[in-house]
Amino acid sequence: MVRRLTLMGLLVFACIGATAQTLGGSSVFNFMRLQLHPQAGALGGRNVSHFGADLGMISENPSLLREGHHSAVSANFTSLAPTITGLYAAGAYHLKKMGTTVALGITHLGYGEQPETDASGNTLGTFRAYDQLLGVTVSRKYNKHWYYGSTLKLINSRYGGYASQGLALDMGLNYYDEARMIQFGFSAKNMGIQLKSYGNGKEDLPFDLVLGMTKQLEKAPIRFSITGQRLHQFDLLYNDTLFNETNDGTQAKSNFGTKIFSHLVLGTDILVGDKIVLTGGYNVLRRRELRIENIASGVTGFSYGFNLHLKRLTCYYARTHYQSSLSHHQISFSFRLQAVED
Repeated sequence: MVRRLTLMGLLVFACIGATAQTLGGSSVFNFMRLQLHPQAGALGGRNVSHFGADLGMISENPSLLREGHHSAVSANFTSLAPTITGLYAAGAYHLKKMGTTVALGITHLGYGEQPETDASGNTLGTFRAYDQLLGVTVSRKYNKHWYYGSTLKLINSRYGGYASQGLALDMGLNYYDEARMIQFGFSAKNMGIQLKSYGNGKEDLPFDLVLGMTKQLEKAPIRFSITGQRLHQFDLLYNDTLFNETNDGTQAKSNFGTKIFSHLVLGTDILVGDKIVLTGGYNVLRRRELRIENIASGVTGFSYGFNLHLKRLTCYYARTHYQSSLSHHQISFSFRLQAVED
């Protein structure tokens, strides 16, 4: 009975959080929108239903934390720009008597050393900017197929003399049918408040409502994923008329179908033997937002990578294309401190 009430509470709280967060426009702590794990990055940047997921995927959906992650640690590195790096690390432990798995995750985005100037452009020196996040994740299993979990996140951001802190909560659900090799995932992300602003009024957090499904074919070593992101907001496309008229001409209005498909993120895994997995993804919204009119878009919006599974060490790599000449690389190492019992 307690578990059923907990599951109902997850859904109710997610709905309340959706109405309490910003549905469009500006928000604070937008670094939480970034995907710093290469497994999710290679799948298009969003995935809440991937079974066999690495520990780092709990940043997408806390209910992906499972008993099998016991004693695992994960360290991830993302190169976002020449002077911007993203680091994420997590470790998990299963409390057998309580039937609960807990994990601790740390995120750090460093923006390097930047020149500090006054309103007239005079150089006053330099300053450093960074965003940090500490997350505690708890996950449990309910009955045969259900998993649920939540992550409490403490946020710290500093840009020179300006600092801000916040508190956020992620909540997630999973339904996994091992016999049919299919999993559904749901996650309500970044529900919370800004505890201290940078100096002006407080802002909303970048709320996201994500729903997805992953299915492995029965007679082929292939998995497919389809994910819907930012489902709380119907029209995700932003049309900057001033920019379009100045640079590329007026952009045509998006139709109903375009607005629907802009929510979708597609991913696939090809299992090459027992040790190698090839991954590819396509983010529809990313391609539409970052394409340049009258210029070939190339591989904008596409991503790909691979996983290499060894006895106790797993390596992940991903490359994501934001434009034809701009991409970033991600790498991760996951290590199990205790050997898996046969």
